[in-house]
Amino acid sequence: MQEGPLALIIGTRPEGIKMAPVYHALKKAGIPVMVISTMQHDQLLTDVLDLFHIVPDYALDIMRPGQDLFYLTQSVLQKTKQIYADIKPSLVLVQGDTTSSMAAALAAFYMHIPVGHVEAGLRTDDIYAPFPEEMNRRVISVIARYHFAPTQAAVINAVAHGVRRSQVFCTGNTVVDALHYIKDKILHNEVAVHDNIRTCVQRCKQEDKKLLVLTMHRRESFSGGIQRVLQAIKELVHEQEKLLCVYPYHPNPHVLQAIDAVYLRAVERICIMEPLSYVDMVYLLDNADIVLTDSGGIQEEAISLLKPVLVLREKTERMEGVLTGLAQLVGTDAQVIKQRVQHMLHNGVPPIARDTENTYGNGHAAEAIVAIVQQEMKKRSMPVSIAGDSSLKSSAMVAKKGQIMKTVCVVGLGYIGLPTAIMVAESGYRVIGVDTNADRVRSINAGDPDIYEPDMYEKLQLVLATDMLFATTTVVVADYFIIAVPTPLTDDKKPDLSYVFSAATTIATVLQKGNVVILESTVSVGITQKLAEALQLATGLVAGQDFFVVHSPERVLPGKIFHELVHNDRIIGGINQESAVRAQVLYKRFVQGALFTTDAATAEMVKLIENSARDVEIAFAHQVASMCYAQGLDPYRVIELVNKHPRVKLLKPTCGVGGHCLAVDPWFLVDSFPAHTSLIAAARTINDAKPHEVIAHIDQVIEQWQKVHGRPCVLALFGLTYKANVDDLRESPALFIAQEYSIRTDIQVMICEPYIKKNAVPLGLHSLLTSITQAAQHADLLVFLVAHDQFKIIDVTRLSDKKIIDYCGLLYRSHTAVVHEQELFWPAVKIDAISDSIFSEPVSEVTYKEDV
Repeated sequence: MQEGPLALIIGTRPEGIKMAPVYHALKKAGIPVMVISTMQHDQLLTDVLDLFHIVPDYALDIMRPGQDLFYLTQSVLQKTKQIYADIKPSLVLVQGDTTSSMAAALAAFYMHIPVGHVEAGLRTDDIYAPFPEEMNRRVISVIARYHFAPTQAAVINAVAHGVRRSQVFCTGNTVVDALHYIKDKILHNEVAVHDNIRTCVQRCKQEDKKLLVLTMHRRESFSGGIQRVLQAIKELVHEQEKLLCVYPYHPNPHVLQAIDAVYLRAVERICIMEPLSYVDMVYLLDNADIVLTDSGGIQEEAISLLKPVLVLREKTERMEGVLTGLAQLVGTDAQVIKQRVQHMLHNGVPPIARDTENTYGNGHAAEAIVAIVQQEMKKRSMPVSIAGDSSLKSSAMVAKKGQIMKTVCVVGLGYIGLPTAIMVAESGYRVIGVDTNADRVRSINAGDPDIYEPDMYEKLQLVLATDMLFATTTVVVADYFIIAVPTPLTDDKKPDLSYVFSAATTIATVLQKGNVVILESTVSVGITQKLAEALQLATGLVAGQDFFVVHSPERVLPGKIFHELVHNDRIIGGINQESAVRAQVLYKRFVQGALFTTDAATAEMVKLIENSARDVEIAFAHQVASMCYAQGLDPYRVIELVNKHPRVKLLKPTCGVGGHCLAVDPWFLVDSFPAHTSLIAAARTINDAKPHEVIAHIDQVIEQWQKVHGRPCVLALFGLTYKANVDDLRESPALFIAQEYSIRTDIQVMICEPYIKKNAVPLGLHSLLTSITQAAQHADLLVFLVAHDQFKIIDVTRLSDKKIIDYCGLLYRSHTAVVHEQELFWPAVKIDAISDSIFSEPVSEVTYKEDV
């Protein structure tokens, strides 16, 4: 980055709210920053800037009565051009999707100034919905060098639209930072809530009424939509005596006309208010029972406050809230709005997933953005180290204040090793990551890991920025050594432990007295002791006395690795008690779960049994599914009802078992205890056979379809990874199924896999990859193999002419839940079963029914 301050562009009230935390984080970090306020909003923005104690360095004052997009764009372009020429900013930070942000970014582009985009990656994939915001954010996306995405879905969107993954950082949304800040101020009476707002909330509580908060201002709804919504609210309040609505209206003429047309002011339990201050709005949302809005920011704020939201739009770029179950898209259809509000009033809010309040961030987005900015500034002002730098060995031992710090050497920087290295670095220990793959080492040092895991890029950037992590191909002197190398199976299902002992050989060259060696790789029972003996033989040091060895197996779930590394309990098995105690010191720095010390063999056995138990449970679920298929029953329905028993909890069947753990670890026990593992071996056989059973069923459906239609079937397979929402193809049954169909010539195959980059997909499948939309439109048979969240947003109401088979429970809807809408899908039976029944389709195959 060139010399000069950062320029922060703020044009509207939402931008002011979302950029305020960034401004203060930049100030706290000592980074020079200048605020350019376009004043696209006038008083609304001024109030927000005053609230957050921000005084703009430049105020463009462009707001005019009747201003249109042409005026706004040209005004911001011309005025920011002059300011940029004067202050020569090193980086321009813009937020969201406003015309101010787009034009300011364009001006920076014209002057070769790098742009950072806060709240990047939001998409509806319709450039006219919302208008002009969707196009604004796309223009900014093309211009920006740094993309600070609020969620993982936004990251995926940005990459799908051509942004390099190394330029996208998932930071959370700064609106959550602002929300937490103001909510805390309200709680401690440090900011004032207007009396009429407090009175309204108190009235609701005293009269035991439900508080409905309504906001609406989108251009898309000007031609009748706002009026329909207001009419629906008017009727709801009239019919539901326990309902009170607070409506802070937008001062747009179209909104005012709609209010007058519906004669809303005369309705007793609708409180129409002038636009509220941000403090009042936060207080109101925090006390609301139901929120109706077409605002993007309020969607985020309401979900973060765990409030149910009806989104008054046909499309939203914030589908994360919908996927939590708290938000529903209802558009401006009056009847639908009334039905949904009545349902909420009578049935309450459906159960929500854990951590829903963090859907859009944890309140520290601004800090993450600023840390990344600092890292990028450092990259451009200092030479970049290279793997193997001789200065590493000395600098790794010294903290910034000159104090000696512990050093941890992590050998193996794969799916477990790299996240572990990052977490140890975050805890305050200096980490040297070692991997034999030189390309991976270079990629990690450049801040671009070759594996996907939520928060991986962002966390890696932060520890690199603070010099707490460095990757190399050479093992160095350290206090702790963590071995996290692969332990695959051979072709005959035998454990291959060569990587573990190769790592031990390398570590032995630098091992010193007092060092602790931790084996995290999954191994057979007894291997940790053999590892200790090998190190003892190679060094002449005494294991358990001069150096210490433990087995502490990881027990994390891909997609949630960082959370589970911290919160899961940990087993620490030492070759003696002193070894376990010394390793415990390291894990205490970042593990919040309980730490259980034991002997090494017990730890090894625990790890293998954990995964084998899951494998057996899944095998049972697969056999339940097979029995249901044979009888013409819906396995998901059967399992749902079985689980009503207080002491039974069956898992859901899938298309098979994959991943490096469940599909591999049971064979370690079979190899070690062949006389005692008949059940485990049988479970492995059942699960390995499941993809073949799925293929046979798909073939049966294809054969019948082609007999009816007289032409080749177009088959769409949804998902390739071994489980939902990860990019891991290891041992994936879905990948096996796709590869089997990829060589078929009697059908046309399409494959959707949003979590895998094309270059990571096996070559034979490249030409078959397509988008979700294309597959849904053109396929005759849709087969869901992996329950990715992105597949949940497919509009199934448009698939009435399709055959659908669901092998992962993606489309199953509970039959015991209270649902007032029509069921879109019926459970099914096998192809030639019970004819005089509503259950007349193939089992687990679902077909849309127009009228039920």
